[in-house]
Amino acid sequence: MDPGSRITGYGIVERSGRSLRCVDCGTIAGGNGALPDRLMTVYDGLQAVVETYHPDAVVIENAFLGRNVKAMAVMSQTRGVLVLAARRAELPVYEYAPREIKRAVVGTGRATKAQIAYMVGSLLGLTERRLPRDATDSLAAALCHLHRAVPNGRRG
Repeated sequence: MDPGSRITGYGIVERSGRSLRCVDCGTIAGGNGALPDRLMTVYDGLQAVVETYHPDAVVIENAFLGRNVKAMAVMSQTRGVLVLAARRAELPVYEYAPREIKRAVVGTGRATKAQIAYMVGSLLGLTERRLPRDATDSLAAALCHLHRAVPNGRRG
């Protein structure tokens, strides 16, 4: 999951042996309404993804310290809603810092968005398909998790 109160990205990746496959990815549009309404939409959206795909875990990109305190507070609330939805579904939650995700997918913690998108597409065979940035970031988080922690044949 790539948390955002207006747009939250999700990506379902499956590993079988050494093969990786994108099962689905997309975004949950929180909309432009009041924050409590956007958070409820994000919660409901993750519930729908979980009910549809039955993942083994939920992986969330950790918030990073930014200059905009208000944006950081909203992102933290969105992350909290995602954690709650995952735990309500009795799924384990794993969190990775943006730098760790970049390092796992691209090989450097200073990778650009374009480099991440290229490697995600290459690793999952999605080079012909243009993905929303938030979905690409969530797929990168799932790939990081599969690379770091999950045994063969599991979804993240």
